[in-house]
Amino acid sequence: MSRPTLTQQDLADHQSYLSTIDVIWNPLYDFATYLSAGQLSTSFFSTPIGQGTTTAPGASGGKTEADTNMNSAGQLGKGNQFYTTGVEMLLFPSNVPGNGGIDITTVGTFTNTVYNIGKSGVVTFKVGSDRIYLQQGPLMLFPPSTRLAGWAAIASEGDTSVATSVGEINYAQWSGEVFTIVPVLLDANQVFTFDVKWPAVVAAAGPSAHRLGARLRGYQIRNAQ
Repeated sequence: MSRPTLTQQDLADHQSYLSTIDVIWNPLYDFATYLSAGQLSTSFFSTPIGQGTTTAPGASGGKTEADTNMNSAGQLGKGNQFYTTGVEMLLFPSNVPGNGGIDITTVGTFTNTVYNIGKSGVVTFKVGSDRIYLQQGPLMLFPPSTRLAGWAAIASEGDTSVATSVGEINYAQWSGEVFTIVPVLLDANQVFTFDVKWPAVVAAAGPSAHRLGARLRGYQIRNAQ
């Protein structure tokens, strides 16, 4: 009933992953709620799939792939590395760009939301216990690489002196070059944090909470299987 002695070759013959790797463009992303009344901080990449609360429109329950592609809290799993090259922040206001029959006192709330949230906030990207690789603000410095295209004019409906008589197409987004950083290689099981903090509560226009996302641009380096 004795057991055979295992050699290094035995382990190599039956390993669960190959020694070769592949490299793909696969940015890390994560979404969180931004309260309409404002907030002092929020963290990204710390709540993986299956935990927390989804912010995906119409969805309920824990986070899914619609919210994040993180499988572990604040770190990559074994066999994975990530070569970070840049940062994007994505904002989806709860206000829709097109509205009909709205109160004339609330015209422009989409644009106001984008401006109010983007004019403040400091992004801090930290690896390990105290090594800060990025600390910069406001959020408007981190525009998304893609945004809604197209436009339409405001159309009035009848007498504009009456409250609920205006229809509008109203859209804005942070713009400019994508924010790049000196590349940072995240190793497997290496803890990192990505936080946004505000020195004071910045209220955003709109009737309900908005959706704020963070995207680390870069390459995933993984075991080829």
